[in-house]
Amino acid sequence: MKPLMTVVVGLVVVLLDLRFGSGGRAFDLLPDPVGWIVVAFALGRLAHLHQGFRLGAVAAGVGALVSAPLWPGPDLLGETAVWLGVLEGVVDLVVVVGTLSGVMAVLPRRAGSAHTLRTTYVVVAGVYALLAVGGLVSTGLVVLALMATLVNLVVTVIVLIFLGSVSSETPDPAQISR
Repeated sequence: MKPLMTVVVGLVVVLLDLRFGSGGRAFDLLPDPVGWIVVAFALGRLAHLHQGFRLGAVAAGVGALVSAPLWPGPDLLGETAVWLGVLEGVVDLVVVVGTLSGVMAVLPRRAGSAHTLRTTYVVVAGVYALLAVGGLVSTGLVVLALMATLVNLVVTVIVLIFLGSVSSETPDPAQISR
């Protein structure tokens, strides 16, 4: 499998929550640390092509460490779970931005689309973060934060589709001399 397609698979594992059990003590059947390790490995294979891939690989490694305590269920961690969730969101942002930056450098024909998606992803994530924090103060902002969550999900799916579509165009690391 091409490295960018492997990144897509790893991110899907991270994004999907198939919890077994009830409440916040339910563990995820698709552990996020496994998804992050898959992403780190795949981006590591591309790291010699562009520093964005290297940054994404390192961030994904951090994501594996950060998400490991959350796997058995966030209720077990109390307030710490919230901060680990925020940190995992930052990791996700860095991985996507690094990966799209690498695509921009390695695939000049796709640079415009990758740039647009990268900018959109950052803006949507920023708006979501502001609305989520604002939701702590105002209930009206909670509704907007939920809408921003849906927009964020749609943009994430578009990014995953884009990465999957350009994966066949990405140079095969096994065939490139370093």
